[in-house]
Amino acid sequence: MYRFLCSLLVAVGMLCQPWAAEASGITNYPPLVNPDYWVKQNGAGDKLVLDAAGVQSLNAKIRAQSRTMWDMTSYPATYSGDALRTRIMDYQALEDDLYLNGNKVSENYKNILRAQTNTKAIPNVVNVRYAVTITRAAIRNLPTGQGLFYYAGDKEFDVLQETTLDPGEPVAILHQSENTYFYYVQSHNYSGWISRFNVALTDKKTWLQFAAPKEFLLVTDAKYAVKFGKNELLYQQGARLPLVDEELDLYTVEVPTKLPNGNLHKQKITIPKISKAVHKGYLPYTTNNIIRSAFKFYGMPYGWGGLKESVDCSSLILNAYRTVGIYLPRNTDQQANTAGITKQLLGLDNTKKSELIKGLVPGAALYMDGHGLMYLGQINGTPYCIHALGSHFINGSQRREMQVVVSDLTLKRSSGNSFLEDLYAAKEFK
Repeated sequence: MYRFLCSLLVAVGMLCQPWAAEASGITNYPPLVNPDYWVKQNGAGDKLVLDAAGVQSLNAKIRAQSRTMWDMTSYPATYSGDALRTRIMDYQALEDDLYLNGNKVSENYKNILRAQTNTKAIPNVVNVRYAVTITRAAIRNLPTGQGLFYYAGDKEFDVLQETTLDPGEPVAILHQSENTYFYYVQSHNYSGWISRFNVALTDKKTWLQFAAPKEFLLVTDAKYAVKFGKNELLYQQGARLPLVDEELDLYTVEVPTKLPNGNLHKQKITIPKISKAVHKGYLPYTTNNIIRSAFKFYGMPYGWGGLKESVDCSSLILNAYRTVGIYLPRNTDQQANTAGITKQLLGLDNTKKSELIKGLVPGAALYMDGHGLMYLGQINGTPYCIHALGSHFINGSQRREMQVVVSDLTLKRSSGNSFLEDLYAAKEFK
């Protein structure tokens, strides 16, 4: 009889007592770390949230509301030198004590980095050049590949690491470092320094074929390696590969490579249609598709700014949404303040916050200062989320998780507040 009652309670989405310890905090309980569980209890999960026109309209609103976002197909041919100089000369990252290979960096070293930005060479009017990434490439805060950290022993949170672009990403080149090793570029949702060895130059017409491919294969796995000859390109979820031909059992796509003169060459390769790692075009925008996409990263390492070939909290959310064609800002605060339906949580007590969260559609995003989570649903009144978690606190001591987890909102922060207490906004992207 007891087993029957437990099964009955699980079937209606409630916690039977044996679950409680395994489901609280960060859970490894098998049903809860499987997307099928959350999909099954998401009644309207297969209903279309927005059609293609609706997605296009939302993207336009996101670009209009978020200054970091660009429609690359209409990126201007020239850019103000004064505006660019102001952007580049934001050296806030250098104001704190920083460590390189465990040693505190000197002011002289910081001045060298400032000088490498080469702002004196920026003309009054910048003529934009066009390039495409030829590998998975880091966008940096300053023109250096060396990692700088706030703590001597830290090797995870590189202060200068901003984000990582997939192969085939179009970037607008606005400037070059003094030593010529780095370009300052604008991508669709971020600007910063990229190694010139990771991009190939091209003309605008070819560049637009990567910025807005007429047809494409979409990467749906967490990551997907494309091999051709001795080369391998690593793509992350949501990346697009321009589609140029389709046969009975094969797709032909174009991947970017670099000629000896530094210019772009489009290499054609074939991908079997039976591959489950790719999908022709975007997935339909349903909340179940968002949940399934997020769970592709479950258990993967936390990758600050896209390091470790993985995701941090905001890119987990970003990648899941770009599988359905929605392009979000890169960072959590930018995502929280962009277009969509925003539910303000700041100032509410825990009871009211929990009630509001329970009314969200699964796949909605939750934001606190410096962290974002994806809402999955609730069990016996307790909300659960999937998120890329760096650390949390237990009895005042920091515990590093450094992976994508499923948890409730009882986890503690350094302040002693729970995640629930520190949430300030919820966002449904529609």
